[in-house]
Amino acid sequence: MTLAEKLRNEGKLEGLRGTIEIGITLKFSGDIDAVMFEVNNIDDLEILAKIRDTIKIAKDISEILAMLK
Repeated sequence: MTLAEKLRNEGKLEGLRGTIEIGITLKFSGDIDAVMFEVNNIDDLEILAKIRDTIKIAKDISEILAMLK
């Protein structure tokens, strides 16, 4: 993987993490620090995209937490 590809990938990871944080903050009240700690340790774009998409349809934070285990 070239340096440019690594930087692009890191940018995508950070973008998804930011989107997830905003989505969780807006949709679910409460302390999201534990959730974001787990999200920030994920380096797989597909998993982060699935979490982002699940936020849209989740009824409560437990659905997101289940994906982090």
